[in-house]
Amino acid sequence: MVQALILGIIQGFTEFLPVSSTAHLILFPWIFGWEDPGLAFDVFLHLGSLTGIIAFFWRDFYNMAAGMIKSNKGSIDTNTEGKIGWYIIIGTIPAGIAGLLFQDKIESLLRDPSLIAVTLILFGLLLWWAEEKGRKRRKLHNMNISDALIIGCAQAVALIPGVSRSGITITAGLFRNLERETAARFTFLLSTPIILAGGLLSFTDVYNTGLPEGMLLPVITGFIASAVSGFLAIKFLMSFLSKQKVNIFVYYRIVLGLVILLFR
Repeated sequence: MVQALILGIIQGFTEFLPVSSTAHLILFPWIFGWEDPGLAFDVFLHLGSLTGIIAFFWRDFYNMAAGMIKSNKGSIDTNTEGKIGWYIIIGTIPAGIAGLLFQDKIESLLRDPSLIAVTLILFGLLLWWAEEKGRKRRKLHNMNISDALIIGCAQAVALIPGVSRSGITITAGLFRNLERETAARFTFLLSTPIILAGGLLSFTDVYNTGLPEGMLLPVITGFIASAVSGFLAIKFLMSFLSKQKVNIFVYYRIVLGLVILLFR
């Protein structure tokens, strides 16, 4: 039960902070010698994260849906909400294709702690570079289809453990001169279809095999912990990025990566 609570909190916070949830969910069991809780638990952790996103951005999703309907009747360029909705769909395509083609190979070949440590450090430095080089002037209504495709391709790279979905997509957004908060908002909205699709695909396997005996309470605990901590992580990061640079997350990634390499 305690393990389920801890893993749920880790999933929720690290899914949305630019520090890699996959890295932490691999490393914590490795450090403490915990057994793999199984597919069902992992699926509900991600569905908890999805719940956190929807709870925080429900108004954005509503406005995008309404805007997309309106955009069929007029120019998309005058309808920011509808435009962003279509950009979310376009930006999801690269990660969707990459996931279908490479997810299984990546899961089996790229989960070594040393490789995760190197990835944490390298992509942390890339985030720092984007922070220093990006002009951070453009807002959501300034985005174009090139932004959506580039950030979408960046999301595909996040299949590699240690990269961080939010980290690499915020990095891409900063390189495209988006404001930090704008890059983060688009990042979270963009992640929703992929998290949903991944959760539903895995849920079919859970449905077919059934929930293992004794896992109901841990699954519920992990789901709630992931949803609540995910909501709080998004709230924190959106506020933080409106005022501060991303450097604190860069330092954390580098220190964590070095610690893993030293004690591997």
